[in-house]
Amino acid sequence: MSESRSSQTRIQELERVHNLNHYATLVQDWCVDREVPVPTWRSSDGHEDEQDFAFRANVLRAVRELQLPVAEADLQEIARELVKRIIGLGVLHPFLEEEDLEEIIVRNGYVTVERMGELKPIGQLGEDAYFYRLARRIADMSGRGLGAADPMIKVGLPDGSRFAATIPPLSREGTAINIRRFARKKLRLEDLVQKGSADEETIDFLAKVANSMKVSVVFSGRPGAGKTTWLNAFSQHLPERAQVSVVETFEELQPQVEHFHHLVVEEETGQMSDAINTAILRMRPDVVMIGEVVSGEAVEYILALNLGIVSHTTTHSQSARMALFRLENLARKDIAIEEMRPVIGHGLGLVVHLNKDYDAKRGHYVRFLQEILAVDGYDNGQYVLHTLKQRKGDGWTPLMEGIERWQA
Repeated sequence: MSESRSSQTRIQELERVHNLNHYATLVQDWCVDREVPVPTWRSSDGHEDEQDFAFRANVLRAVRELQLPVAEADLQEIARELVKRIIGLGVLHPFLEEEDLEEIIVRNGYVTVERMGELKPIGQLGEDAYFYRLARRIADMSGRGLGAADPMIKVGLPDGSRFAATIPPLSREGTAINIRRFARKKLRLEDLVQKGSADEETIDFLAKVANSMKVSVVFSGRPGAGKTTWLNAFSQHLPERAQVSVVETFEELQPQVEHFHHLVVEEETGQMSDAINTAILRMRPDVVMIGEVVSGEAVEYILALNLGIVSHTTTHSQSARMALFRLENLARKDIAIEEMRPVIGHGLGLVVHLNKDYDAKRGHYVRFLQEILAVDGYDNGQYVLHTLKQRKGDGWTPLMEGIERWQA
């Protein structure tokens, strides 16, 4: 059993003996009555500072003064868990410490987790009111509001996970929470072959594309298809001399280059667009990596394709071809279709489309390369497109001949 899984089991044992959620509420009230400051989330390297130590000391004091039935041998461990439940994610926090966990899903108090593509029901971990208060506290600690007037929130957690929640009245069946956790381990393209997500021919081709720094690439697919994982792995093959700028709204990208310029901005269209524009025009990058094109930043991304800057990004779409129309739809309020299509057609090089599908034989979801689409220009009102490779059965078709132009 892994250390994280063992820790979770220990917490579950303590939960059976003690009502830790109830303890956390009592301790929190104790802190409010005594005006004890609760640490807020800050960008840091993960080390506890003096304020965190002081708060833990106050939690220990509260447990003793409240005369909670805790054995001395368990006191430190329970105090640590109460701190997590007051300033962290409560009953959900132990799951975030698991190495292989991908997503936590809460629906009206019922918790399900996804590990390595497999959904596992955990069960009812609390009343809906508990998760309602949790969602509002996460919003408060992130400097955001969550209430009847603004019943949706999406924020980045200190560990880089993405927290999204909707509450009543918008969410009719109680509080709904999804926490997307991004892999801590940096995968290589070679690892994707071992996982069965691609073949050797594909990664050899993409490695040469990355190294050339001459082709802009979009990684597309449904949510959870592995787009960010592939973009991170792809960056491993950028040459050492590459000057790389990274722009994103959540700290998800892990560029596998030694030095890079990194901008993380609020999820607001104006800031994202301004950051992309600043990175391109002022920081002199060879390559720009954009975490995700989901809104008005598509305008700056498309314009970048006409500036001689290689740009790599991800976007949601149903297919490789639909990824092009997705870019168009996101930018059409600001750029006319007849103006943007030549830029995309001549500026974008490849769309790498990924898929996530349920494998009944394995009993879990699998992620794999669906298609590589080459964008080879624009002619007579249409994109010039070539399918270089696609999924067929349990394998892939050979790469189309004449691919050298996309590698050099």
